[in-house]
Amino acid sequence: MELQTAEARYEKTWHEFLSELEQHPTLRLTPFLRSKHVYHRGFEKWMYRHGYSVGDAKGRVLALKMERADVSSAESESPSFLPVNVCGSEAADSRGGDLLTGISLTLPDGTAISIRRGSAEAVVSFLKLYSREGVPCSD
Repeated sequence: MELQTAEARYEKTWHEFLSELEQHPTLRLTPFLRSKHVYHRGFEKWMYRHGYSVGDAKGRVLALKMERADVSSAESESPSFLPVNVCGSEAADSRGGDLLTGISLTLPDGTAISIRRGSAEAVVSFLKLYSREGVPCSD
């Protein structure tokens, strides 16, 4: 067993606390130090000398989590937007009973689809193609 100076042990304990804080943001310092068998008063003095603060650490961890959430939500909220315009006969547009407008669908995989205007047949066909039911076998 290697003997460490208090300085080295406190540094190691601080880094362990920070990594544990990322997993458990409500973690408190005193119980953590007890679990590591580190004297609380000496550790607090060491933190003060080095300018460390539990409040600052928790704030940085929270800011980091918010930043990661913003990046992941920005990636998930801005999927590729593919406008599809079908050039067809005007007769298809004149069938008022079959025309659907303002459709918003959220599929089980989280994909959100907005259809401004389309026939019921076209919407069903699109959903079949999306779920790969309408694709012929390539064997």
